[in-house]
Amino acid sequence: MKISSNQSGALTGTKNLVDFDIAAGMVYDLSKSYMVIHSSIETTDTNATASGNASGGIGVYNCFLNYNDGTNANRNFKNKHLVKNVSMYSQKAGMVEDIKRSDVLQFNLDQFRDDIDTKVNASYDQISSIRGANANDGIRWSPHRRFSPDGTEVSENIEREIRIDLNELMNSCNNIWDGNKYGSTRVHTELNLAQLEIKESLNATDGIWVATDGGSSVKRNAVDADATGGAKTQITMSRIYDDEEDSPFYVSQKLTFTGTIGSTNVGNYVRQITQIDHLTSGKIQLTFDSSIATGAISDGTALNVKGCDAASSSVSYDSAELVLYVTNEPAPQQIAFDTYKTEEDSFSAGGNNYNHQYYLESDCQNVFWGARASDKVLGFEQKINTYRIREAGEDKTDRDVVHGSSTHNYRLSRAFANSNMNVKNYSQAVFKNDNRVSHLLSTNGTAMNIPVYMIAETTQVTEMPKLLDVNIVANAGFTNITLFKQITKVM
Repeated sequence: MKISSNQSGALTGTKNLVDFDIAAGMVYDLSKSYMVIHSSIETTDTNATASGNASGGIGVYNCFLNYNDGTNANRNFKNKHLVKNVSMYSQKAGMVEDIKRSDVLQFNLDQFRDDIDTKVNASYDQISSIRGANANDGIRWSPHRRFSPDGTEVSENIEREIRIDLNELMNSCNNIWDGNKYGSTRVHTELNLAQLEIKESLNATDGIWVATDGGSSVKRNAVDADATGGAKTQITMSRIYDDEEDSPFYVSQKLTFTGTIGSTNVGNYVRQITQIDHLTSGKIQLTFDSSIATGAISDGTALNVKGCDAASSSVSYDSAELVLYVTNEPAPQQIAFDTYKTEEDSFSAGGNNYNHQYYLESDCQNVFWGARASDKVLGFEQKINTYRIREAGEDKTDRDVVHGSSTHNYRLSRAFANSNMNVKNYSQAVFKNDNRVSHLLSTNGTAMNIPVYMIAETTQVTEMPKLLDVNIVANAGFTNITLFKQITKVM
């Protein structure tokens, strides 16, 4: 069943609170339930009407959403990272979970929980799709478009459902939820919509057009010579494409020309692709909505193509829904789950020694610590050299722990295992999605990763609360410090 959010109208960067009320009287499988944000990216066209050298028509532009953290690093981003804060409150049981900075928590845990294959496969249904990995200059295709790479079927703008599974945000949602026992329940989220911006690729300034990787040194903008005269409504591209995914062309795309056809300088002429044929030679033949010019294409350097820019673009988040899975399965008598409490701090006075004392609840089992350069940056990217942790007056290690050392990796894996999570990636880095080279499969991928500096440690469950002393040596002061305390809750 679907329920609409309590907030009416479209969501925006400032109107970013979403609440759902789950009715009492039914039983739900929350592990199969998810929230959906309906989004679309619309564009306007400079040359919608035929005039001068432009053939007119409405083009389809490769516009996608990007998470802007102010650093222009374009870190890869999942749908669940869109949720800044999340909570669930039951009428009969009170507060179930209340996780502040869920985005920071999930983003950093994912860097260790996700192996390379998971990162690649997960990206296909996320906001931020990764660039193609078939060649160094892989293309980043928009999930908000349906592209037609061959034939005559038109490409189109589509509505994109941004799906966020509830159990990706809260562990309590890995259970059967008895609405009879717990009464009506409210799920509350605060979203990072203000950090999403529109980017466009395959436009006029995209370096893809002059790239030669994987194509026998032939640029993607090069057009074959054609000695025949007459009106040119078709051209054959010079590059051979062994894989269609490496082709930057699609039906309904607008292209700009430079060079000459016959005696006509066709610089800045604009035409729209109406048909694409993949020839047996491996080359691509493009058919346009009207003739470019009349005459021959003298040689392989006489004519080039590149993309066009949308005149403007805008994103809309029309509504939000919660898709609930109603079940006849019996609900358990009680549920147990891990949740997190959050403490935030800052250390900007200078120096390279950070000393702080944290309060730990008696049932705290693990802690995860890190620092970020700004509130918008999600990754724990501020550098740590060494650290030492003391719990209830006792050192957790007999020496300072050097970040990246075998001792550090052991403490990480130990805490993750104690949290029923596995470390599948010890790169301790976030891969960027800004350059054309595939960040996961390239030979120089290390240079394109952003290091993550996380401290993870187990803590003892005790009868009374205790204190956690943290001493960290770094290159400089920390700006945004976050400590996540993992506890177990039984309902």
